[in-house]
Amino acid sequence: MEDSNNKLANQFRKTTEELIRLIEKFDHESFNQKPARGGWTAGEVTEHLLLFDIRLNQVLATATHKTERDITEKMPVFTARVSDRKNKIDAPPFLLPLPGIQSLPELVEKIRAERTKIVRIIEENDLSFHSKEFPHRLFGELTAHEWINLVDVHTNRHMAQLLELLDK
Repeated sequence: MEDSNNKLANQFRKTTEELIRLIEKFDHESFNQKPARGGWTAGEVTEHLLLFDIRLNQVLATATHKTERDITEKMPVFTARVSDRKNKIDAPPFLLPLPGIQSLPELVEKIRAERTKIVRIIEENDLSFHSKEFPHRLFGELTAHEWINLVDVHTNRHMAQLLELLDK
């Protein structure tokens, strides 16, 4: 377990640093500029990612139920679905960014704080447990290990979106 958790923690840290480096390439104006074709601004995408990190910390805090299956069993299903950007997935209301101007430095600071908590959980806990309080609306009950991987895949999906916004 320890080796698996260390590998996951390192991957999560790597994705976090890549995300922050990408976000910091925006200036205030481009961070809050609506795309010509519609959709979220870079600031809104970033807030959405922060909201998912906050939710993940809530999920992990309630992952107290022993799992009687392979703790990575559902990863191929959600990885295929979430990583394919042709699949439109509408965010649930609690993960929707608020309209308005986003503060890049404030969001970066909050993402760092939430993700630091997540890494600590990865390093200090058994990730085979799951939360009955927070099943995923598409994938059902996920182990802590699966949730963390889902957030990582989801972050990569939106990093591709941020890159597109940066190139506009």
